Amino acid sequence: MTGQLADFLATHSERVAEVWAQLQGNVADPGQGAATRGPRQFLNAVLVALSADDMEPLMAFYEVESGKAGELDQRLEKALVQLAALRPAAAQTAVEAGLGVRAQHSLALDAADDLGTVATRLSVDVAQRLARQLSSMTTAGSARDTSLSITMHELRRPLTILNSYGQLLSTGMLGQMPETATVAIEGITASTEMMVRMVNALAELSRLEDPEDRLAVEPMSLADLVSGGIEAVAMEAKLRDCTIERDVAADLNFRGDRRRLVLALTNILGNAVKHSPNDSTITVRGWEQDDEVHVCVQDQGPGFAPEDAEKLFDKYYRSVAERHRKVPGSGLGLYIVRTVAERHHGRVLARSEAGKGAEFEMIIPRSDRHR
Repeated sequence: MTGQLADFLATHSERVAEVWAQLQGNVADPGQGAATRGPRQFLNAVLVALSADDMEPLMAFYEVESGKAGELDQRLEKALVQLAALRPAAAQTAVEAGLGVRAQHSLALDAADDLGTVATRLSVDVAQRLARQLSSMTTAGSARDTSLSITMHELRRPLTILNSYGQLLSTGMLGQMPETATVAIEGITASTEMMVRMVNALAELSRLEDPEDRLAVEPMSLADLVSGGIEAVAMEAKLRDCTIERDVAADLNFRGDRRRLVLALTNILGNAVKHSPNDSTITVRGWEQDDEVHVCVQDQGPGFAPEDAEKLFDKYYRSVAERHRKVPGSGLGLYIVRTVAERHHGRVLARSEAGKGAEFEMIIPRSDRHR
């Protein structure tokens, strides 16, 4: 590691920790131990990882030791997201500290390299811990699930790194590039984002089908749910010149598993984008009716045959027309949508007139009776 990022973080630790907390939207982790697991403690753990190549404080911060096999992937995912947030926090602090443009550029490059190294080491350590747990398991089912979790992490890590460098290139942080190269990089970034979502979907599917899995129910707004889904497919929509319009009831709040509902809506929107012609419009509507929250996505694609309406949500199902048009897909996206809706005691609907686009609707009860 270069040491430049570690020196900068140590010198500006107070401000970097404050900016990082603002970017995360919180000052300390909720729940037991919150007082000893705040931004400064996180920064100290990262400094130890950067300067002494010791991951133990960082693993202790995320309580990896006490995590069960089915929870380690979520803890690691959170750690990787929060490590990535150190880059913009350091960049903002560098501007405030009056560093020159050349120094800021150098710091940004070293931050990407050093934090990438820490993320890789952390992922490997967690994967090794999972492997040790795998060797001690006696049931084939538990071994299969944990092996899948390890595989998903090994796939997610290089994709995340590739996506991060693609975004650095597209924003010009690594130097200006010709317009043709920028378009190509945007295509690479969109593809890696799609692949990351597919990996996440496979990992999520494994958890959703676990009979012991429980939803993380919390208050949320429909507007935030829709914004999260649109943001996840923004790059793919841009490459297809698709416009995503929204008509969502204001101040409509309900309870549900935010992460999984965003995943479900992202899958619906991603399905709409890949079936939409260039320069078309996708419409997202959201409203309340009979104490239920409705989210409907409408595209201007070719639609589907009426007899396929029920089958579209089946696992691995892909229609003959979809295969004929060589539309990419795994047949899992809409199955995950239905599974998430049913876990919330909701339901899904699909409507279409051939040649006039398709509508996919997810309906979730507002009352908190999820499992």
